[in-house]
Formats: sequence, structure tokens, C-alpha cells
Amino acid sequence: MNVLMLGPGLRVQGGISAVERMTLAALPQRISATHIPTMEEGSKARKLAAYLRALALTLLRARRSDVVHIHFASRASSVRKMSLARLALARGCKVIMHAHGGAYRDYWKSLSPRARAANLAVLNRVHALIVLGEGWREFFVSIGVPRERVVVLPNPVALPAVLPLRGRSARVTFAYLGLIASNKGTFDLVESLALLPDTTLEKMRVVIAGNGEHAELERRIALHALQRTVEVRAWLDAAQRDALLASAEVFVLPSYHEGLPMALLEAMAWGLAPVCTPVGSIAELVQHDANGLLSEPGDLNQLAVNLQRLALDPALRGRLGAAARRRVEPLAVDVYAQKLCALYEAVTCKS
Repeated sequence: MNVLMLGPGLRVQGGISAVERMTLAALPQRISATHIPTMEEGSKARKLAAYLRALALTLLRARRSDVVHIHFASRASSVRKMSLARLALARGCKVIMHAHGGAYRDYWKSLSPRARAANLAVLNRVHALIVLGEGWREFFVSIGVPRERVVVLPNPVALPAVLPLRGRSARVTFAYLGLIASNKGTFDLVESLALLPDTTLEKMRVVIAGNGEHAELERRIALHALQRTVEVRAWLDAAQRDALLASAEVFVLPSYHEGLPMALLEAMAWGLAPVCTPVGSIAELVQHDANGLLSEPGDLNQLAVNLQRLALDPALRGRLGAAARRRVEPLAVDVYAQKLCALYEAVTCKS
């Protein structure tokens, strides 16, 4: 079977590219997959060139493919991918759209009635729409996508074979991985740390790693004199990420919008206790006091309470971390690849 996969470049920093890389590496030999980057990081000219190249290659290769698998999110990503889906459908291809990104509900609300109708026409013509959780299924059904075309397939995760022994350090490492921005709750994390007593902060080491608004982050850390507690790093490659997750005990992601973040899945796979918000499909993965701790977006006081509980209670960290690992084991990438192959085969059988 020949699959043409369209999505951001495999070196682009972000969750969609991570899903693409894992998927392409895990597909069995009977699937021959070709990836076409629809976006590359850099200047507007570079991004436009990548998109135009993707249009040309899709036009050239689509008819030779059994399935065209298109990853999309909101805003410019949606605009690019809807046009590519129209092109593939016009060439008579079997098309699967794969929805990512936590801001799609707000994006949909911002569209004009005409734009909504145009996008919905595409989503109603594709042969399957993959979403990351039941909540996203209900959203797409609510806007008019037939329920029978919507397939729930949570993101995959690589499971470390051996987990490190934890609890031996004098300070507990809390890790944040991802975009440094207000809508990711990065600054809320700093503000919540500022609410904690010094006796708690002395037991904590908080590592914030990612690209984004570093200057604002450093300003807030200095404002609250948290330099001894918070360490800021740039975006980590896979080896650096795994080294951090192996040394950490808690993962923090107090986002306002999410799909199903890869950073959270990776941290849970490493046995970290998650502290996050019940947005996107996270609430289908993390249950408060069962395998993580939850607070509403923007609730600094509750976030501070959750951070303090985990900083002071090693038994709680261990219990939640072990439960988090068990929760993501069914999302192992090899299982994911099998489910995706089954969908490819089902789609090719459709008339």
C-alpha cells in the first residue's frame, strides 16, 4: 500500500511533527509511506516555498497513492491543508484528515459562515477524519461532520523499557517542555511558584525548556527572585528531552488550549506525575488524584497547591507517576501503527 503523508516538515519543532516521525518509523513494511512537508520553519518566503512545493508534489504523486493522509491544525495550517485536501479529492484519491491542535474550536468560531461552509464541505468529502479524543469527536460531529467518518485515535508514545529509580535527590525536579507562551500557562507556572513559601521552593528544581517568549519568562523569574528555583533552557532534542524526563519526577503543563500534547504523553511514559489542566483531550487521559493533579486554566492558587503537594509528598509522586505510566501503555506506538494501518485498509475498501 502506498501512503502519501502531508504535514509540517519532520524537523519542525512541535507535536505534529513528532507524531509524523513516530508514525513513519513504526509503519510495517507493507506500507510504503512518502512524506511531503507542507511547512518549514523560517521566513515567510521559506514557508510559502514549502507550501507551493507541496502543492506541486501532491498534484504529481496523489494518483499513485492508495491513501493521502493530511495532518492539520487551525489558522494557516487549516488553510493550507484544506486546499491540499481539495486537490487530492479532485484527483480521485482516498483522503484521511488528521486533526491536531487545541485551538480549533476557537478558530472555527472565528470563521465567517462562508469559510465554515467551505471547510465543512471538505471534511464531509474526506473518507475519514482522525481526532485525538472523544471530546474532539463530539465537536466535529456538532459542526456537521458525519459521526461514522470520525475516528478517535489518541497520539502515540514511545515507552521507555526501563524507568529510573527516583526520590534520591534532595530537590524534586519539575519539568515543563513546550512552547513558552501565555496560552501554554508558562507564565502561570512562574506566578504560582511565587505563591509558595521559601521552605517549599528550597525543595524544588523547576526546568522550563522550549522556544518562545524567553525574555518575558526571564523577566518574571527575576521579578519574583526565583532564579535559584527555575532553570530556563532552549528547545531540547530527543536525547536531551529523555535525559530531563529521566531525572525529573513531576511534569507541569498548565495550558489554556491543547489537543493531546505529545510532551505530556512522553512525560507520563517516563513515569512522571503530571500537573496539568483538563483542556482538549487531557481530561480523557488524566484524572485528578488518580494519575495526576488538575487545576483549571488560570487558577494560580490551585496550581500552587498541586505543586506544593507533589514537592512535599514523595509517596504521592510515586503513586501518581506509576499510574500515569500505566495509563499511556495502551498508546504505545506499535499499537498505534496497527490501528492506523487498519484504518488505511478500511479506507481503501470504500467505494
